[in-house]
Amino acid sequence: MSEFIFKKFTVRQKDSAAKITTDATVFATQLEIPDKVNRVLEIGTGTGVLSLILAQRFENIHIDAIDINEKATNEARYNFNNSVWHERLNAVNVDFKQFNNDSKYDLIFTNPPFFNNHLQSKSNQAKNTAYHTDQLSFHDLAKGIELNLADGGELHIMLPEFEMKLFEMEINKLGFNCFKSVCLMHKPNSKTIRLFKSFKREEISTKIQNGKIYIRDENNNFHPFYISLMKDFLTIF
Repeated sequence: MSEFIFKKFTVRQKDSAAKITTDATVFATQLEIPDKVNRVLEIGTGTGVLSLILAQRFENIHIDAIDINEKATNEARYNFNNSVWHERLNAVNVDFKQFNNDSKYDLIFTNPPFFNNHLQSKSNQAKNTAYHTDQLSFHDLAKGIELNLADGGELHIMLPEFEMKLFEMEINKLGFNCFKSVCLMHKPNSKTIRLFKSFKREEISTKIQNGKIYIRDENNNFHPFYISLMKDFLTIF
């Protein structure tokens, strides 16, 4: 499918190696942004769908959405320019390891590549970059976040469970601590598909907020909470 039609915008995904997925859209719809946040950075935007969802949800934020792949960046820019929020969305083609904005960001979010030492495609380097950590290790990702996040800012990241543990080891070394953790599961009592975690560069005095999101219920119908997250975006609701 070269286009994915949402209720208020359309995403072209012809050139980006990373296509739209359910877990990524849930990540964006459940992410909470404090009122004080203005400057936001997305690392690895792909089609730009996550930034578009957040632009629809939060009218006061301005997002710089970066990607190392030129075709993906151009596609995200096309999608941004064809949305009603184009003035608040900026697609930038840059390697995050070389990215250092003089003005720090209030919030950073990312759905980063996570495959490590997996068999790679011999014919699709763009797909390798989008899904494998060769171009952006968790160490480099954490260091770049430390460099670009403002004091008091928040980091929101989505990863599988094992890879989240590896990333958390790196980000903890830099003084970041988790204040919220959400498990995305297909159904109650099924395994965790993805973890959504939120971090701040400070000591967390309160208990970590833990949550679960189910895509479907025990009867294989869409779960009511999932519907509540997606009803403003998916045309099936």
